[in-house]
Amino acid sequence: MKNRKGFTLIELLAVIVILAILLAVAIPRITQYISGSRKDSLVTTAREFADTVEKDATSEKFVLPIATNDVTIVSLDMVQLQKGGKKSPFNAKWKIDGSYVAIINVGTDIDPAYKYYVTLADSKKYTIPLTDSEKVTSSLIVRGDTFRNRVSVTPICGNKGGMFMVLPDIAGLEEYKSPSGWNVTAYSTDEC
Repeated sequence: MKNRKGFTLIELLAVIVILAILLAVAIPRITQYISGSRKDSLVTTAREFADTVEKDATSEKFVLPIATNDVTIVSLDMVQLQKGGKKSPFNAKWKIDGSYVAIINVGTDIDPAYKYYVTLADSKKYTIPLTDSEKVTSSLIVRGDTFRNRVSVTPICGNKGGMFMVLPDIAGLEEYKSPSGWNVTAYSTDEC
């Protein structure tokens, strides 16, 4: 009998082909898993921002809206999370004028009830359109401004003390649209 040392060329090629097939199956699934976990993290971040703004507003850091056509906008640069939040889960900078929490009064002037809406946009063009913070899901996340998934975010800036402005419309709040427009108080460290 011959004493064999090593593998034949056919055996090596067979191993390479098997590894290539395994990689062709595994890489798309791993990529899909990573993308899904980043989207879930973006949803969690959106809810954390809304919850933090709600706590800050109840502690009177921000003025709550009084009338039904009032809205308070808090830019993400005014919000301090307990951890993280400096960059999006996609490792991109937040677009400050397109990432904010909107507080609207869905009650009356006498008996207010507040809803918190959140929109996030980063420099890699991942966007959550302005949505009720309780209804934010990963299916709402859009990348870019594609024809089929047009995302409109009203860019809003303000100042640290709250800048007053009147806007005729805010994308995402059409359900509550006031005929006279929105009376906005906007908070941001990135002044207009």
